Amino acid sequence: MIQFHFRHTKHLTGVVSAGARPLVGLILVALTLLSAVAPAGSQGSAFTKDAYDKALIEGAIARERPAFMQPVGITGISLPHHLLAADLMARGFWAASAGTYRRIIVISPDHFRAVKGKYAVGVDNIDTIFGRIAIDRKAVDTLLANRALFEPFDQVEREHGLYALMPFIKHFFPDAEIVPIAASIFTSQADWEAAVAAIRPLVDAETLVVQSTDYSHYLPVGEAVLRDQETLTTIATETEDEVSKLVPVKHLDSKAAQFIQSALQYRTIGASSVVIANRNSAEYGAVPTSTTSYIVTVYHRDPGALAVLRYNDQSAYYFGGDVLLGRYLTPILANADARDKVIAAIRRVTGGAPLIVNLEGVLVREPVTGLPQGAHLMLSDLAEPVFKGAGIVAASLANNHSYDFGQEGISETKAALASIGIGAMENGMVTDLGPLRVLPLSFLRGKNAGDNYVAGPGALNAYCAKSAAPPLVVFVHWGSEYTTVTGNAERLAAQQLAACGVSLVVGAHSHTASQSMESVSGTLQLAWSLGNLVFDQNSSRSSGALLELRIFKQGTVAARLIPIPNLFEVGQNALRSR
Repeated sequence: MIQFHFRHTKHLTGVVSAGARPLVGLILVALTLLSAVAPAGSQGSAFTKDAYDKALIEGAIARERPAFMQPVGITGISLPHHLLAADLMARGFWAASAGTYRRIIVISPDHFRAVKGKYAVGVDNIDTIFGRIAIDRKAVDTLLANRALFEPFDQVEREHGLYALMPFIKHFFPDAEIVPIAASIFTSQADWEAAVAAIRPLVDAETLVVQSTDYSHYLPVGEAVLRDQETLTTIATETEDEVSKLVPVKHLDSKAAQFIQSALQYRTIGASSVVIANRNSAEYGAVPTSTTSYIVTVYHRDPGALAVLRYNDQSAYYFGGDVLLGRYLTPILANADARDKVIAAIRRVTGGAPLIVNLEGVLVREPVTGLPQGAHLMLSDLAEPVFKGAGIVAASLANNHSYDFGQEGISETKAALASIGIGAMENGMVTDLGPLRVLPLSFLRGKNAGDNYVAGPGALNAYCAKSAAPPLVVFVHWGSEYTTVTGNAERLAAQQLAACGVSLVVGAHSHTASQSMESVSGTLQLAWSLGNLVFDQNSSRSSGALLELRIFKQGTVAARLIPIPNLFEVGQNALRSR
């Protein structure tokens, strides 16, 4: 089997030993973990403003101040409520800090079973170490008009899922009014839907929806990482439909909060999401045999706007679809202005981060005469500026055009790529890119390819026997052209790869991009196809997307799709405007 097992803590990185933490850190660990999920009947304790260390919160805010310009228009954030992870709380609020919000809706689990019915809404103004936050009286009264669903809540200071966030809200958005909601753990999916319907009218352009959630609880680090990956796979689908499969408290402390946030963002607002942090309490010095996990998610209507949110505790890689830097693209590539506009459209999303593509054809260093019409041939002199300008670090040769000119052509392609510093990823061979491993596979027989292809799921056993450290991505060439839906054979293959321990399957060949990610077997994230990246087809026939992959220190990965314009048309328009 591919050596990719989350349960093996030897694969985790960056975990700090408890002995390395200062005493105050260990005290915070104990306090926050003890209050994670209280037993039924517990009254909790009042987390008044005097119980908060102003220096701790201000320090976390200062340390997380980003060096980049935060995007305007963030519609929601999901973040922890343990002050142990105060830095990640600050990170989430910093991500939204460029926005102007009149109303902030906070949805938290009811840790101490104080909610008698389904949901409770805070009714009193809230004092924090940074000053008082006013309740949005009109919005609160609107919710309380539905007494079958909402009840008044006068214990916000006792519910740390709500109160722990208040100092951050007051600091970042001093003029905003608050709508604090506590959700009972006994609510059903019908109750979640009812809450979405009730809250939806309150969400406008000046509203920020904040989900207060801690993720896996009480698990050893290795199992917690596995549960985190299942949660990240759920988030990657960008739909609330997968939330019901999560298990409290193995995955998270509030399915209600996760569902409501997901439904509001994806269904009501039309937002996309990016996960900007995934960390375990063991990294802060907590006992590694009973931990809590933290995930920070940010939402925006424009998925491309979220790419700027980059942090030092993670690696970002991008995957692009079909690339053919020749044929009818030749006039564009030969014109510096047109070529640079194509490159700029890619970098607008990636920011120059490493990019891995599917190279559809043969790359040569010298012109070739007597070619048949439409041959997939590229000149390295024209291709090199695109490779370097777009940040391409590796190209998959596992497709049905790499062998168009036989073994001589594939050898020349590999030599040409090497001459410009691009890694050639061959069919069935694992390529180590540092933070991740990539296994390119082609399910399609190419001209002159011989046995250099994988015929289908039945041939995967040999590849599952390979050894590769996690995370492992399979970059696959499969399916039918001009389709956007995963076929039965491809889904079966994805399930088999999931059983091998693969984290992500990224597809190419169809020339049309997937609209969304899929979840396979709980832990595998699937992008059926990225369509075209740079290919000589118009938008009437094709589409494209980039896949962003974030790799966190503990070995988990979060993927998302970002639609891109038709880059062939971008180049054509640039030529016409000369």
